[in-house]
Amino acid sequence: MEKIFEVRVPGGYARAFEAKKGQLLKIIDIEGQQVADFIAFNKENLKEKLSPSHTYIKILSLNIKPGDIMRSNLRNPMFEIIEDTGKNHDLLMPACDERRYLVDYGIENHRSCVQNFEEVLEKYNLNRDDFANPVNLFQKTRITEDGKLIQETGASKPGDYIVFKCLQDIIGAISACPMDVNPIGGDKITDILVQIFDNE
Repeated sequence: MEKIFEVRVPGGYARAFEAKKGQLLKIIDIEGQQVADFIAFNKENLKEKLSPSHTYIKILSLNIKPGDIMRSNLRNPMFEIIEDTGKNHDLLMPACDERRYLVDYGIENHRSCVQNFEEVLEKYNLNRDDFANPVNLFQKTRITEDGKLIQETGASKPGDYIVFKCLQDIIGAISACPMDVNPIGGDKITDILVQIFDNE
């Protein structure tokens, strides 16, 4: 495999990228315990986007694993999971936005994943009205027997990663989530590394 692209996503911010059908997308948690919100669009039809809910209804599981197919909102295959050392990923939680920090924590002017995505996807004329819920990579969410959702500190270790095979030409974005007022991101907000490989 030949690495053709790499970008380091600064903690608390986002970066966008493009990948072609058949290429491999590797997302690495550099220091561990850092949530990476991931959204993606079909480059040829920006109304088609990666959908956690359409994925979990197809695989009938809230736990994704190698061999699983990630679906779009049109129920088309968008990614195949090839490798995963992180193993804890969340398909339920919406991306944080400014209202999350204000309404739930009383904090004004806090960076958010929605703001991050808007900043890096503006060049594609995409904004928050176009975003689906993200796949929250390396985020650990526990469901109790009585149905409560518990957001726990991530279990990913430095260098843990997940590899997707692109099944469409995509525009993607990763936000190294700036959430620092609940335990999901560990002790500090850190960087995420994104790499793209030709798979030929």
